[in-house]
Amino acid sequence: MVRQSASVHLRSVNLNLLPILEALLASRSVTAAAANLHMSQSAVSDGLARLRVQFRDDLLVRKRREMVLTPLARELLAPLQEILAGVEALMGRRTFVPAELEREFIVATADPVVMTLAAALYRELRAHAPDVSIRFVGLQDHDDERLRAMELDLVIVPRGYLRRQHLVELPIYEEPFVCIARRDHPAIGKKLDRKRYSELPHVSYRADRQSTVSLEERLLGLEQADVLKVPNFSLLPLIVERTDAIALVQRRVAEQFAKSADIALYEPPVPIPPLEVCVYWSHAHERDAAHEWFRNTVKAVAHAL
Repeated sequence: MVRQSASVHLRSVNLNLLPILEALLASRSVTAAAANLHMSQSAVSDGLARLRVQFRDDLLVRKRREMVLTPLARELLAPLQEILAGVEALMGRRTFVPAELEREFIVATADPVVMTLAAALYRELRAHAPDVSIRFVGLQDHDDERLRAMELDLVIVPRGYLRRQHLVELPIYEEPFVCIARRDHPAIGKKLDRKRYSELPHVSYRADRQSTVSLEERLLGLEQADVLKVPNFSLLPLIVERTDAIALVQRRVAEQFAKSADIALYEPPVPIPPLEVCVYWSHAHERDAAHEWFRNTVKAVAHAL
């Protein structure tokens, strides 16, 4: 009798709403859920309204400026993900074909990463997924909540830049540093020593408004005269070649700068650990085959540097 009652109850449930429920609970956003499911926002909103009736619970409620899960919704998420994973395993997942994908991936990062990876990513996409595009946005457009809400596909930043809670982290490459100065700088000979490094004026890069300490100060622990602080990394060589200022930059980027700017490269005056660049994404993307392919593509391109 109990089994029959459960069966009758199950027939009254619209199981097609469960993927919508998972996407909503994982992202806490109708917009992000719609994008992840490739549905319209109105269809997802309609699904949420029906789910609220079905579960007799609001599931998602607005608190100040964000959507939060109700206690019931928090209890539902883990078993729901387990159930859907089991269904996918039972039915068999369709083979993912990159060449058939039409999608824009949004990546928040700084321009040295774009300079390092973009050309190789372009060639990879043109060869294997011609209808895929990447929109790079600055780190000023990033916050952890947007990443967890799947409004961003990836954030690529140095390790330690983000809080890792509820995010997946993948190191993809390391980058050594060099100093750049204008060629034939009057105060620098063949070698840049620590005293000269500290005395010379500096141009430094600030990724966003929250960056109060320069990369140089954080890595070297040296006090320095940051005369100019710029929001775009690519401005550094343009300023350095026209002034007596120096700057600390990643070696690959510096080598690209040196092809077009009248600058010289110097080894730093003290040992500096290489910058470890990592990719971050939301756990909600873990079962998205297209997203998995994209992040693996980014990883493969980075490893081939």
